[in-house]
Amino acid sequence: MEVAQLSDIGRKRKHNEDSFGFFKVAEDEVLAIVADGMGGHASGEVASRMAVETIQELYSKERKEQDVLEALRAAFEVANFSILQRSLEQEDLNGMGTTATALVIKGDQTFLGHMGDSRAYLFRDSNVHQLTKDHSMVNRMVEEGLLSKEDAQRHPQRNVIYKALGVSRDAELDLIGPLSVQGNDIFLLCSDGLTNLVSDEELFTIVKRESPQKGCETLIQLANKRGGDDNITVQILKMMSQRDG
Repeated sequence: MEVAQLSDIGRKRKHNEDSFGFFKVAEDEVLAIVADGMGGHASGEVASRMAVETIQELYSKERKEQDVLEALRAAFEVANFSILQRSLEQEDLNGMGTTATALVIKGDQTFLGHMGDSRAYLFRDSNVHQLTKDHSMVNRMVEEGLLSKEDAQRHPQRNVIYKALGVSRDAELDLIGPLSVQGNDIFLLCSDGLTNLVSDEELFTIVKRESPQKGCETLIQLANKRGGDDNITVQILKMMSQRDG
């Protein structure tokens, strides 16, 4: 596996409220996380960092006792409670929250835990698969046929989300998997600072053409060229084929 990750403040924000992490859990198991904090000032940054640190720590502990999806559920629940409690206890952090998308690759399978509108993609052969669903109001309107995908991209409230860590005690988590992993598969995790400005087709073309490190750099440059209205975080995990090994 070849892995690269990069985060950029963008061109409009004063703080980078995104956080990310890549961790080796076991010999054949890795965990990748992207979180996009919200709340303004430094509070979003605190929430996203707490999410990454707590999910990684709890997942690694829980995996010794439970299967992957149950360990992800437990890790997200603790992260949610910890962020909510901190926001209630510390006045300057009131109202903070964060998206979180965590991807586990274990052997020839992958699993995801997801809340918010950060995304995980799988690029396989000539196909683009968005593995996560945006928990945003405009995406809900698209699903209900009230808004086209094209209009959703330009909607002034496209960043309003209805699920996030640290906002509600009983927030529901999306758990996905197991899904198969094949040689030459490429996984992409990113915050919406990228996907609001770069299309799925462009993601596919760049990620397929470039090395993971160069792909991260090119995608961030493209988002910034188009305005860089938000923080931009990208992680690319490229599986090696049998021939590469």
